Amino acid sequence: MLLRPGVTCEKAIRFLDDLVQGGLNDVRNSVPNFAQPMLAGVEPSKLAGPDLVVTLRQYTEWTATTARQLADVFADPAVPARLRGEHYSHIVHSPLTPYRTALLLHWELDELATYFMELQNQMRQTVEEYRSYRQRVLVVDANTLLHCQRFDKIPWSRVCGKGPATLVIPHVVVEEIDTKSYSEGSEKIRKRARGVYELLGDVLKGLSTEGRFELHDGTEVQVLRDELGHRRLPNNDDEAVARAAHLQQAIAPRQITVITRDNGMRGKAMTWCLPWGFPPDKYLIPEDGFGAKHREANLASISVDVLEDGDDT
Repeated sequence: MLLRPGVTCEKAIRFLDDLVQGGLNDVRNSVPNFAQPMLAGVEPSKLAGPDLVVTLRQYTEWTATTARQLADVFADPAVPARLRGEHYSHIVHSPLTPYRTALLLHWELDELATYFMELQNQMRQTVEEYRSYRQRVLVVDANTLLHCQRFDKIPWSRVCGKGPATLVIPHVVVEEIDTKSYSEGSEKIRKRARGVYELLGDVLKGLSTEGRFELHDGTEVQVLRDELGHRRLPNNDDEAVARAAHLQQAIAPRQITVITRDNGMRGKAMTWCLPWGFPPDKYLIPEDGFGAKHREANLASISVDVLEDGDDT
C-alpha cells in the first residue's frame, strides 16, 4: 500500500484509527433504528422524518471530507474512491424506504470500518516484515549494478555513510538484470548483466536457505520482493523508486538512500522526498568514462566557443 510522500505507515495507521473511532462512528451512531420495515413504494422523504434526512446529509458530508483526507494520505486512488462507490450511490439516490435506507447505511458503515481496519493490519504487517532492516538502508538500481565493480566487493556500510547498513535490491531490478543478460543490444552490457546475474543468484540462494545474506564488510543484502498481487508501474525506474518509497514509509524513522548515478532516478527519488547517493568514483568501471576525472573531457565535448558580439539573434 503506497502512501503519499512524507507519510509513514505509523502515521497512516493512526489516521485510520482516528477515522474509524471518530467521524465514521459518529455517522453510524446517528443512523435511526426502525422497529419494522415501512410500506414499500412510499417515498422515503415522506416517512423518514428529520432524523434520517439529517443522517444522510451528515453521511454525504463525511464521505466528501474523508475522501479528501484519504487522498492526502494514500497514493492509491482506490482508497478514497471506496467511500463514494456503488454502495454510496445506492444509499443516497435510490428511492428506498426509510427502513431499507437505514439498514444499508448500517451495513455500509460496518463494511467501511472493516475495510479501514484491514488496511491498518496490512500496514502493521509491512512494518513488522522490515523490522530487521538496519538503521541505514541503501536501495540500488540496475545502473549501479552495471557500472560499478561487482557489488559484493564494495564496502557499502563504509563508503555510503557510516555504520552498518542493509543493501536492498528491488525485485524489478533483479528482473531487469535478468532481461539485460540476454536481450541487451550492447554485448558489453550483456556480459556485465550475466556477471551480476550470477551474484544475484548467490544472494537469492542465501536468502532462501539461511534467511539472510551478508557481504564481507558486514553489509546485509535483501531483495525487496513484490507482495502477492502487487501491480507494477509500467516503467522500471518508476517502479524501483516507488518500492524504495514504500520501504521508507514502512521503516521510518530509519533512513532510505537511493544509490544511483542515473539523473532520471535521482529526480524520481526527489519526487518521493528520498535522498540519493553513490559510492566513490574508484568503484566505477573506468572504461565507461564517468566520474570526476572524466568530467572536464565530457563537458568539453558539448562546449563551443562563442564570440560575444552582442547579437543573439
